Amino acid sequence: MKNDGIDFDYDIPTELQGMLENHQWEKVNIGCSKSDVFRLENKEGKALYLKISIPETEFDFNREQKLLRWLYNRLPVPEVLFYSKHNGREFLLLSEIKGRVSYNAVLDEEIKNNILILANGLKKIHSIDISNCPIETNPDLLLNIAKHRLELGLIDTNNFDPRWKDKTPEELFKFVEEKKPSSFDFVFTHGDYCLPNILVHKKKLSGFIDWSYGGINDRNYDIAAVIWSIGYNFGEEWVSIFIEEYGENKIDWSKIKYFQMLNSFME
Repeated sequence: MKNDGIDFDYDIPTELQGMLENHQWEKVNIGCSKSDVFRLENKEGKALYLKISIPETEFDFNREQKLLRWLYNRLPVPEVLFYSKHNGREFLLLSEIKGRVSYNAVLDEEIKNNILILANGLKKIHSIDISNCPIETNPDLLLNIAKHRLELGLIDTNNFDPRWKDKTPEELFKFVEEKKPSSFDFVFTHGDYCLPNILVHKKKLSGFIDWSYGGINDRNYDIAAVIWSIGYNFGEEWVSIFIEEYGENKIDWSKIKYFQMLNSFME
């Protein structure tokens, strides 16, 4: 399949090829995903997003598309238009959500507004009824994934937080195993609640994207991710605004540190 201006050698499923005719392709480089993501726009200006990946763990596009279908009438999330596994790769085609990534703010007023959006958006996610949620992302599952990636030698210590830069991956993982909390506050979670995955349009929340790690989990898993992301993108001085709006009484700081350490072993 030919796409002008893009180095493209994928074997696209036939059905998907028909859906993508007469679209202009643009590679998307926002975020830390190992997947290839493309924005496709037709002549009328309507856009779609195509995600292509070679699955490495059970946190794959099949999992994400199942969760997105369940969420579609519950939260502002993309609509799943196509999903398939084909010749060792996964293809996930999604509708576009209008908006800019939430770290795209410069003025203090914009930053504060986006942080309030992040806090209230997470409260909305965490309030979803989990009684019939089809997918669970519990800490034990994440710990097993972390162990598997450690055994395969996939851990990059250059990505370690300065707080545990002095530890080897083996030492940090042993510490994570030993410090596993004895109880959890299970809610519905996003799983990767970082600023690139929350979209803002006209100063309001417009949607949530990238749900591969979503499902039932401890609420502090999401909080740990967004607190780190706010500090990384805007500065540590902005974290307190999020905490106040979300509710500090719901935050367990020992779990925040635990999940941030555990995330050192994720993709």
